[in-house]
Amino acid sequence: NMAEMHPILWTRVTDRRLSHPHVKVAVMSTFEHRSFELADIPIIFKPQTDLVILNYIANHIIRTGKVNKAFVDRHTTFKRGNDDIGYGLRPEHPLEVKAKNAKDPNGGQPISFEDFAAFVAPYTLEKAVEMTGVERGWLEQLAALYADPKTKVMSFWTMGF
Repeated sequence: NMAEMHPILWTRVTDRRLSHPHVKVAVMSTFEHRSFELADIPIIFKPQTDLVILNYIANHIIRTGKVNKAFVDRHTTFKRGNDDIGYGLRPEHPLEVKAKNAKDPNGGQPISFEDFAAFVAPYTLEKAVEMTGVERGWLEQLAALYADPKTKVMSFWTMGF
């Protein structure tokens, strides 16, 4: 909730949105709050499904042929991270002890772009709608913003109520 937790930054976002009609604001959260008053794309998703949305967007960009392959080849690397990395609990907590990769949460293996594309391929619009509870149209609009090479996107990932 940037409107309440990061008010100075939010006033700048608000000023830009209100003074430039072409600017769009997408607000994503697990509940509705003050930031939604400005949202062109209001997205309330089920808790712990934010990565489903990101994987859907990546799949959409790949599936629609909007990948800037030259940029990706020059400036990105892909990695399949370790899973079962624990819960961030005290080291002696039973769930932490049981986690096979708790001692190596940043580990993983390099993968190719093609491997990444195969990983996100199951994250279709239909799957994203089902898992997140977000309306189809909002997810399509959000993915379209990220896929359009002429659109400049700024993302904020903030915490707080």
